[in-house]
Amino acid sequence: MTMTRRWRATVRLAAAAALLVATAAAAEAQPSATAPPPFVKADATVKVSDHVWVIPDGNVPLVPNVGIIVGSRATLVIDTGLGPRNAETVLREVAKLSSHQELYLVATHFHPEHAAGASAFPPGSKFIASSVEAQDLKELGPGMIASFSRISPVHADLLRDVHMREPDVVFDDLYRLDLGDVQVQLMALGPTHTRGDTGAFVEPDHVLFAGDVVMNQAFLAFGAQSSATTWLKSLDRLAALHPVLVVPSHGPTGGPEIIDQQKQVLTELRAAVDARRAQGQTVDEAAAALTTEFQAKYPEWRSPARIAAAVRTMYAE
Repeated sequence: MTMTRRWRATVRLAAAAALLVATAAAAEAQPSATAPPPFVKADATVKVSDHVWVIPDGNVPLVPNVGIIVGSRATLVIDTGLGPRNAETVLREVAKLSSHQELYLVATHFHPEHAAGASAFPPGSKFIASSVEAQDLKELGPGMIASFSRISPVHADLLRDVHMREPDVVFDDLYRLDLGDVQVQLMALGPTHTRGDTGAFVEPDHVLFAGDVVMNQAFLAFGAQSSATTWLKSLDRLAALHPVLVVPSHGPTGGPEIIDQQKQVLTELRAAVDARRAQGQTVDEAAAALTTEFQAKYPEWRSPARIAAAVRTMYAE
């Protein structure tokens, strides 16, 4: 895409991006028994480009930003919502935008709000996942469903008798999906937030669905399988695509600058970890000190409690 076309695309998407940003509050979304029920909202779908729509999360915990990409021949859905009931809401929104019989599904990772509604998709649909995400779905999915079910009776009801659907198409590093006049580049990005994170780049529109690999002014969520080194490499890989609009799994959308911001913060944090390790600090001491330091340095960023997990990962690496 030339600089002129990219500038025009940026202008065209600015209003749509602003609508999505407005749906996300500044407070961190923490799933709890007192949180709003995790329902994907009907009749809230926003068009963000020629071929791409998003159902915003509305700042509700355990509700993803759901993507719908409509080509001339087929349609792709990105993330399902928590369980079949939410997936049915998504499918009703899809029906308003597309009458294609050819339907594809991608989950940005295996967590239940992203993948546990896959069983509600029609039998003829195709669920695409990386080989590592397929492993996550099989090995870790049931335990995560059980954990989420304990949050509240509503969560338990949404996930009752849910079994993770096995992918119909499995790829290793890169998969190109042709929807007709739209091509979507699916990328295996883990281990970042999970072992099997997946990014989706809509090539003609330059819209990137980044999962939990990129967040907008929120510290990243490191887990037991995360790698800071891989995360930084994945951010470089996503930045090289030159997206116009970045749609995280949760929270407000943004431009390509949010990828650069995340790389800057991760790089600063890793340098700070290296310095404290060299000084002989324990991982607990460094985690406490750097949480305070980075929360003060980036006061507008959400989820400062995640800093400690990132520090522990970097110490382990």
